[in-house]
Amino acid sequence: MTPLFMWAGGKTKLINNEYTPHMPQSFDRYHEPFFGGGAMFIWAYETNPNAEFYINDINPDIVNIYKSIRDDVDEFVKIVDRFATKYMSLSPPKRRDRSSGKVEWVDDPDGMKDAALEKKYKLPHNKYDWHKIFSEQQTRRTFFFKVRQMYQEDYSDWSRTEEAATLYFLMKTAFNGVWQLGKGHERFNTPCGLMRHDKEVYDKENVMLWHEALQNSVITSSDFSETIEQVGKGSYVFLDPPYRSASDTEKTFADYGTELSDDFQEKVLDFFHRSCDSGAYSLLSNRDWGDNFFEERNKGCKIEYFDITYTVGRKKKQEDDTHTATKATEILMIGGDK
Repeated sequence: MTPLFMWAGGKTKLINNEYTPHMPQSFDRYHEPFFGGGAMFIWAYETNPNAEFYINDINPDIVNIYKSIRDDVDEFVKIVDRFATKYMSLSPPKRRDRSSGKVEWVDDPDGMKDAALEKKYKLPHNKYDWHKIFSEQQTRRTFFFKVRQMYQEDYSDWSRTEEAATLYFLMKTAFNGVWQLGKGHERFNTPCGLMRHDKEVYDKENVMLWHEALQNSVITSSDFSETIEQVGKGSYVFLDPPYRSASDTEKTFADYGTELSDDFQEKVLDFFHRSCDSGAYSLLSNRDWGDNFFEERNKGCKIEYFDITYTVGRKKKQEDDTHTATKATEILMIGGDK
């Protein structure tokens, strides 16, 4: 079982390495107020599948994916399969070439962007009529943008499962786990990715594992502070909020449209300490900027530091125009009894 999609700030590598000594030995209830991709949930479920699980995320679209997989998985995969089958039948912008003895990605004339065609159907406000573009050029690129346009404009009569499955397909074919919303409609607006899928768009077997795992889960989409009521003795709480920014210029690498001020981080820390006071074992992850923000607010709780490299999203541009992954230091605040 693996996360259903790439998510900025995902914890899979840390959980399998640096976090291991700090995991609880036992728990009756698991709480994750900032769920995202759910990597820690996977560990918790595989550790104690009989526990009660309380998962929450402020993003209702992401939550709808999890609810649809829990409650209506057959219809969910049926819709994703329909999109995936069509997508895989179309040409990508580049194809794999091994003629030189090594793998190279070369332009595919049948799948490349047709700038003139897209300009022909450009609309006001930097929009395009992707239905008309797709009718004249059927490629993975034009199909992606056609489906995205449907998701943004035609969803009012859709079922919640259809909406969730369409978004899931888009997330599996969009750019590198980035979450962007469009201005005005506030719907998923991330551009397409490299579209180099070879065999499949998504792992259906993994979706079915999630279906089984979520059966004993309470899934909500509310302000994280409202989830404190279920926390108590026997609880394991994992807090992985949108990371703190150092300033207006030194911002966290991912922005999900949520509150990013230090006031917000103070609320998260208050939740953490209240969880510990209630008898829960609690972990809090965040980004460290070297200004002692968390050290001054840990109330004696232990803090561990990890050097990490962010691999989701756009890489940082260097002075020589090359790009490198962003390196940073993260903290793990530890409170309560294992």
